[in-house]
Amino acid sequence: MTKGPLSGYRIIEIAGIGPGPFAAMMLADMGAEVIRVERAQSVKGAAPATAHWDTLLRGRKNIA
Repeated sequence: MTKGPLSGYRIIEIAGIGPGPFAAMMLADMGAEVIRVERAQSVKGAAPATAHWDTLLRGRKNIA
């Protein structure tokens, strides 16, 4: 379990663009459990991710 001031909180992220992904990254960095809900149309399968998105999506669980 991640420790931090927000440990024990569960956040559902449904924002795909703008400041939403960055804010969710910050919440995850502070210990919250962040679950990202992807649009089914945007899921690309096993396509390689860019380093930019790997950084923004750190510390999260993803579902589509």
